[in-house]
Amino acid sequence: MIKKYSLLVLITWLCACTDASKAPEFSDSELRPGGEATLKRVNTRTFIHPSGNLSIDHELEFWDGLSFFRDPWVASPAITADRDGLGPLYNARSCKACHSRGGRGRLVTEGVSSPMALLFRLGHGEQQRPDPIYGAQLQTFAVLTPTNSPKLQAEGQVELQYEFIEGQFADGTRYQLRKPSYRIVNLSQGELHQETQISPRYAPAIYGMGLLDAIDTQDLLSLEDEFDSNNDGISGRYNRVPDVLTGEMSVGRFGFKGLHPTLNQQIAGAFVNDIGITNPYFRKETCQSTQLACLAEAKRVKGEEQPEIPTKLLQTTEFMSAQLAVQPTRNLKSAEAQSGRETFYQLGCHLCHQPSFKTRVDYSLPELAGQVIWPYTDLALHDMGEELADGKREHLANGREWRTAPLWGIGLQHRIQGYQAYLHDGRARTINEAILWHGGEAKTSQEKYLAISASEREALLFFLTQI
Repeated sequence: MIKKYSLLVLITWLCACTDASKAPEFSDSELRPGGEATLKRVNTRTFIHPSGNLSIDHELEFWDGLSFFRDPWVASPAITADRDGLGPLYNARSCKACHSRGGRGRLVTEGVSSPMALLFRLGHGEQQRPDPIYGAQLQTFAVLTPTNSPKLQAEGQVELQYEFIEGQFADGTRYQLRKPSYRIVNLSQGELHQETQISPRYAPAIYGMGLLDAIDTQDLLSLEDEFDSNNDGISGRYNRVPDVLTGEMSVGRFGFKGLHPTLNQQIAGAFVNDIGITNPYFRKETCQSTQLACLAEAKRVKGEEQPEIPTKLLQTTEFMSAQLAVQPTRNLKSAEAQSGRETFYQLGCHLCHQPSFKTRVDYSLPELAGQVIWPYTDLALHDMGEELADGKREHLANGREWRTAPLWGIGLQHRIQGYQAYLHDGRARTINEAILWHGGEAKTSQEKYLAISASEREALLFFLTQI
């Protein structure tokens, strides 16, 4: 039986079979990476825009959903009934605090802090059980409890330090990388479990996520090659994770290790873990059995009530998140960008950063259905080497594996936000540094990058800033 794959995935495969390092013929569809949903023109003020093909009526729903992304939540009980329920423990009071202007949040500087855009996942053992005292995520803030209630404290803070590593390209050009180290300090209830691994997660940009959700699962699985059967050095595979509503195991495509199978579950997970807002997906607070003050506060303000964000309001937020537009490319037809595009393929970057897909024609949001998109990701797990390893497992993902990050819009981060940082923990200050950190399956591409000329590097970096 012949499997039916999207046209763009099949074309990419055919190109790979003839010459994996040769760039395919340029397509004008690359200029609009979100298909018809692409924003009509570049905007350098914010990433928050509705899909370019959204109707006026649906745009109103988009802006309604934005209010739940933008506005801060408050502790219960409060007059603002639709926006209370913060905590008891949390990392931020709003989605915007971590995803500034729809992009990445601002990183903290060295020293001790309570970061918002940089979260820390916790787990120990082969099955990666949550830390027995602090749970699956360190939460650096706590709501203020009444004087007659047990005093609730934030779980802890983070101490960040950087080590600087010097190196040089084959042509003698020097570079510097910064390597972070983290220590959890000021813990409120004693030390972490001795085997607990801590994994930093720098909040990603969130535009285009509805289009990634709309990719057919079979098109993703057609790219899976866990045992490198084609001998190209790439052995990408997909995480298998539970769909919390159905209980079934599904392909993970969201989160740095593919922890969630759908965009809606990813959003619900962020609500409960980051802001402390229970919802139809995750109905229990994150308090552990030993966190008595947290449990007492949750019972005081909630008891047996319904989730703190009901289905209707959660769906409005989900709609807005799915419809965040991808911006059009810039100067992609220029000679320099086209030269960089050739280098992108020659280095083998496309083997993980899969350039294109066609979204499902039956996707639930018609504006995102049947679109030719250019996200430059396969959404698969890849071994990125020991230098980027965190040692933490999440379902099938091991401590060296990370999901391929999308590249679309990457060059607008600094223009829109005034700062830039890349990779899962924000250690890379430039795209150049991000490439140099690549190891594991990407080591061959990284070594080729070290060997090419300065002009070829500049062209590649220019191409990446334009897609």
